[in-house]
This record gives sequence, structure tokens and C-alpha cells, in this order.
Amino acid sequence: MNANILMLAGGVTAFVLTVHQVRAKVLQEKYALGWLGLACLVLAIGIAPEWLYRFTTWARLANASAVLFIALTIIFLFAFSVTLSLTDLNRRNLRLLQEIALLEARVRELESKAPDETPE
Repeated sequence: MNANILMLAGGVTAFVLTVHQVRAKVLQEKYALGWLGLACLVLAIGIAPEWLYRFTTWARLANASAVLFIALTIIFLFAFSVTLSLTDLNRRNLRLLQEIALLEARVRELESKAPDETPE
């Protein structure tokens, strides 16, 4: 199988999969933009591989090392952005848990001070 055909198939698959996951509300739009950008990059390289060759010539890299460099850079950026999001969500969860604990303590305090009124 030709590498260009493989790149085209991978790009189309990534594009369709990303759009499907967004429509199914499994993937958030802010992450979908990155994946769609990656799918478009793979499609562009599959359609016009000379862009990759020009980049490798400009950067003085071997073809395989250029693809590896691009792939690792993209993986790093996505992993870093997901780590930032997870850190933010972890902080929010901690704050909400503390707030719930304080509210529960306040409710118990108010219930213990309230007169015992049982409907008959």
C-alpha cells in the first residue's frame, strides 16, 4: 500500500471519526478543533506530499525523522493541553467537594438547632 494512500485514508478516517464524536457529544469542541487540524494536516500531506519534502529539505531532516518530529510535537501539545485541562478540573472538583462539605455541616448544624417538629 502506498504511503500517500495510507495518509489519505488516515486523514479521512480521523476527520469522520472526530466529527461523529462531536455530534454524539462525546468529544468537546475545544478538543475537536485540534483533532480536525491534525486530520487536515494528514490529508494535506497525503494529497501533496511535496510539502513534507520541502519541509524536510528546509529543516535539513531525513524524511522519516521529519514525520516523527511532527508526530511527536503534535502528541506532546495534545498531551500537555489535556494535562492542563485535567489539572483545572481537579482543582474545581476539590473546591466543589469542600463547598459541599461546608454546606452539609451547616445543614446539620441548623437541623440540630431547629425545634423538633413532627407532623401528626
